Amino acid sequence: MDNYTNHLRPLAPRQAEALTHRARGLSNRETAQAMQCSVTNVTNLLTECFYKLHARNSTDAVAKAVKHGLIQFALIASVLSGIGTDAQEQLRTRIQRRPTIRTIRTRNNREGIV
Repeated sequence: MDNYTNHLRPLAPRQAEALTHRARGLSNRETAQAMQCSVTNVTNLLTECFYKLHARNSTDAVAKAVKHGLIQFALIASVLSGIGTDAQEQLRTRIQRRPTIRTIRTRNNREGIV
């Protein structure tokens, strides 16, 4: 385990559940319905996830949680493979984000652009 991983605090079961719903592309309201709690509760759970994972946003939190085994990617993949093409397109649209400088540099490196 590297030094960075030692600084991550484990997620509580409800926090991991909320983050897994976010990984599936659900909004706070949809997550609250799935978890049978309030939207405020979901917001608080996700905020605590961001803090524990040193994440800036949901995408960053999901990536770090999957990378460090705090949520299971297999569960996310099985959910995604079980939905229809219309739902997949909606999900892709919902989770798309503007490219960051890091993303642009990575793309340029792959394409051989300096």
